[in-house]
Amino acid sequence: MSDFMINTSIITPEQAVLRLVKGNEEYINSKNNNTDVSKSLREDAQDGQKPFAVILTCSDSRVPVEYIFSAGIGELFVVMTAGNVVNDFELGTVEFGIRQLGAKVVVIMGHRQCGAVAAALEGTAEGYIADIVDEIRSGIGKEKKAEKAENLNIINSYNKILKSTIVTEMLRAKEIDVLQAKYDVQTGKVEFLN
Repeated sequence: MSDFMINTSIITPEQAVLRLVKGNEEYINSKNNNTDVSKSLREDAQDGQKPFAVILTCSDSRVPVEYIFSAGIGELFVVMTAGNVVNDFELGTVEFGIRQLGAKVVVIMGHRQCGAVAAALEGTAEGYIADIVDEIRSGIGKEKKAEKAENLNIINSYNKILKSTIVTEMLRAKEIDVLQAKYDVQTGKVEFLN
């Protein structure tokens, strides 16, 4: 979408959200991927990163975050984990993205047809996958419908993000915004839930 890296020190959280919304609209309406991965952008990025947004999402291979938001190199700081669950490592990574790198918005983005949520609903998981499923179950409770469970899982991860003092202080100071979103793997649309 952009021919240059966004200077995060001069944009507001609202402008960052608008950039995500417009990028997603471009993705939905595009016949080709217009993500900027040009040599000049790679060269500019070697001096450091200044992403305008942190996107915490599921590691599902159908969720190509930079494409979804028509973003180029250095524009998004992406945190991926199965089921978009949040533990201390993910939370620390989010804090790094906003505090150290200057991102203006954090988006917790789940998606439709999430396999990790489906596993939590089915009750089938072995090995370390069981830890992920248990975390999802703690957020969805007794919900049995996939779509509602996916939404509850997003809310659970959102609430965990808000346990960070760094996040809540920056949110109160209006330095960042924290949003919930859901991606539709069929249509490509991102719906912001709050």
